[in-house]
Amino acid sequence: MYTDPATDPQSAGRRTRLAWYSYDLGNTAVEFAIPLYLTTWIVSDLGVAAWVFGIATAVSSWAIGLSGPYLGVRADERRTRRNWFSASVGIAAVLLLCLGFLPRSGTAALAVIVVTAMAANYFFQLSSLIYNASMLTASAGQNVVSISSTGLAWSFLGGAVGVAIIELVISGRLIPGVSGRGFALVPAALFFIVCALPGIYTDRLWQKKSDAVHMPEGSLHQRMRILWNESSRQYRAGWFLAGYFALNSAIQGLTLYLPLHVETVTGLGGVSLLLAFGIVVLFSGVGAGIVSRLHPDETMVRRIIMIGLTLLGLNAFVFSVVSSLPLVIVCATLHGLFSGALTPTVRGAFAQTFRSDYQALAFGLFGAVQRVSQGLGAALWPIAGAAAASDAASWGIVAMGVLALVGVPLFSRWQFGKTGITEAAEV
Repeated sequence: MYTDPATDPQSAGRRTRLAWYSYDLGNTAVEFAIPLYLTTWIVSDLGVAAWVFGIATAVSSWAIGLSGPYLGVRADERRTRRNWFSASVGIAAVLLLCLGFLPRSGTAALAVIVVTAMAANYFFQLSSLIYNASMLTASAGQNVVSISSTGLAWSFLGGAVGVAIIELVISGRLIPGVSGRGFALVPAALFFIVCALPGIYTDRLWQKKSDAVHMPEGSLHQRMRILWNESSRQYRAGWFLAGYFALNSAIQGLTLYLPLHVETVTGLGGVSLLLAFGIVVLFSGVGAGIVSRLHPDETMVRRIIMIGLTLLGLNAFVFSVVSSLPLVIVCATLHGLFSGALTPTVRGAFAQTFRSDYQALAFGLFGAVQRVSQGLGAALWPIAGAAAASDAASWGIVAMGVLALVGVPLFSRWQFGKTGITEAAEV
């Protein structure tokens, strides 16, 4: 019997998920381009002090952390998630595109470049928070953690493709007269906005004006407190976010110290170091892909988080003391595998801690924890970079391993409802 693809719920759901995955594909291209190219260009090529750029990046991350929950609750209650998403994608793309064409001479010009980069980072991160609020809609009828993991698996592929395109562009062989790291964000921004367009134009991902929002009584702060109390009573959300802070800090810190440690103990540099980092990216995608195929239930989600965090911490301890290239590659591979499995699992699991009509608020809080912990790493980055010549990078990896293990007892206090994933999937 013929089924019209335009009205078939299964086909429509598949198209909605593909549109949701598409953003993840483009998002990580920018996520990779910022530390690999933008940071190096501004600090090494333009001569901006590392501590200045580190603090500026931290402030940008903390700004999204502080404002994200408030913008999220407004987007939920006014049913304007799509408007916020579209605007933040557009503003971020324009700011990233113009970076390479701004004047570069003089202190004032450098200040403009740094401020523009930080504003671009703010709106880029805001688009990610609002995008995650559509996870329940995208996964309707499917396992939420599996959908989250599939999106993250695609994202690592997108990051690798984005880096390859960037390398081709900045080499000067693709566009005559355009070369150097200053233009790296141009292809990244174009790739990002192309990948975001399917989501913007997929109506099923977004709220409708007719959708009911069951608003608690009181002012904005009172409503947020009531919603937080609900999630805390049902799922102990505070312990979840505390565990996530430890997890994200450990992963970001390990990623920060990893290239410094590899360069120090093996002597790799340039393209060889980039390839070593590429192995981490590849196996992060493998880790996310494995979780996606598992379709984990509540019990398996808890096991993935608890066992994964333990292995991540133990691997960090081994990583800090090995010096031979094969063992370094093995530890880097395991770091990618564990972190790739953990990140989407936690993201998907958190989708069930708040009501479906307040998902932008939920991921505003989730993003706040993510960006504050990431901002801490950005603030410490100049210290880590200066430590590359000594064994301080090794001690930095040890510290991140300890932090990962701290996350284990924190997550153990989190109460994952017996029907959490099933209920979320049926929204």
